[in-house]
Amino acid sequence: MAPEGNAAEPSRHKCLIYDGHPSEQLPVIVPLLLDGIRDRWRTLYLGDPDTLQMVDTALSEQGVDTAQKTREGALVLSADRTHLAGGRFDPQAMVDGLRTAIDGAVAEGFGGLCATGDMTWELGTDENFTYLLEYEARLDRVFREKPLRGICQYRRDLVPHEAIRHALLTHRSLYVGDVLNQDNLFYIPPELLLDQGSGGRDRQGDWMCQQILRVLHAERTRDEALRALEATNRDLERRVAERTAELEASNRDLDAFAYSVSHDLRAPLRAIGGFASALVEDAGPSLGSPAGDHLARIRAAVARMEALVDGLLTLSRTVHGTLQRTSLDLTAMADEILHELQALAPERAADLVIQLGLRATGDPVLVRAALTNLLNNAWKFTQRRPKARIEVGQERDALGHGVYFVRDNGAGFDAAYASKLFTPFQRLHGPDEYPGTGIGLATVGRIIARHGGRVWAEGAPEGGATFFFTLPEAAPPDP
Repeated sequence: MAPEGNAAEPSRHKCLIYDGHPSEQLPVIVPLLLDGIRDRWRTLYLGDPDTLQMVDTALSEQGVDTAQKTREGALVLSADRTHLAGGRFDPQAMVDGLRTAIDGAVAEGFGGLCATGDMTWELGTDENFTYLLEYEARLDRVFREKPLRGICQYRRDLVPHEAIRHALLTHRSLYVGDVLNQDNLFYIPPELLLDQGSGGRDRQGDWMCQQILRVLHAERTRDEALRALEATNRDLERRVAERTAELEASNRDLDAFAYSVSHDLRAPLRAIGGFASALVEDAGPSLGSPAGDHLARIRAAVARMEALVDGLLTLSRTVHGTLQRTSLDLTAMADEILHELQALAPERAADLVIQLGLRATGDPVLVRAALTNLLNNAWKFTQRRPKARIEVGQERDALGHGVYFVRDNGAGFDAAYASKLFTPFQRLHGPDEYPGTGIGLATVGRIIARHGGRVWAEGAPEGGATFFFTLPEAAPPDP
């Protein structure tokens, strides 16, 4: 097995430092053993009999047939301490035995050895922890040379404090609790730790300096990134301020245009309409055709132009002013609007279906204007049906959010042009078929957008149409 690569790569030689009950090791140890079994590596756990039973139970709960895996040689739960014969721990002998175990696992068809264990059980008495630094350094070499994965476990309230320091020096990757640090800055490579001469100590110093420089470089890189981010944010704030100023200027221009429309255009329109009406009254019967037809067209064009001016003014007002948000009863609002429409054409047969309990939050004037436009639209495009059906209700989308709708059985539209419905002056039916200015649905789109909602439509030619929209839902009334 080739030595491990650079410091950015995770080490296969890990350490677990934990406090308290042995069960606190399970979130780290069990995944290691499961990965070993899955990859067909021989898995080894070394510890006291009670801990072995705990690990056996934890693996069984994950669906592992531990008895079968033991018979196959894939799982070894061992309390063996023969390596401590005479009470003295021999680091080199322990490492040599581990090499033999790895070679044996490979010879039997396993990918390698996946091992973990309680270092207190493995080393025995506190005196043996004096050999820990040498043992872990020699062990690190085995991880570089052999197919070995492992986690050395240190229960902090049981092992000597010096052992924790040595564990930090000898493991590049370590868990503290269940948090993994893959790049331990305290780590010193084993070839430096095992070189006891003066040259080795100098090389340790060089390594520590390199670690410090690496940290300083990382901090400098982070600081440079932060400065770049701050500069980007400042530029973004400047651009937002410029864009806001441009929008405010555009709104002022729009206000001026609306004022011009309401005053400068209305006066000549009234004059044209007034003179055309006077001409009809004074000379209508004598004009005949085609002069009478021309005059009728003039009056119709004036009326259409006045409707366009009114629509533009309404569209302009929808983007100005502060929203007055309040709880709205959409059921009552829709009922009032539809009854007003029916009163204007009592001869029409229509089924008007309004779901009870429709509530939302929004500006009452603007939301009423949007709902009026949608219902006017439905009323207009169902006028050629023997019996119109208009439905107002609410349904839930896939995420459980409320979506309101206005559905009709009218003329419908080609779905390929649905995106044009909410654009000013875009109409999918000619004025001879259904009168209108093409501003009503654009006004609906602006109003719903100002409330943070969405509006869209579905339909088919002569198959009716459904307009969907979202609004903030009102809180349910107190029981």
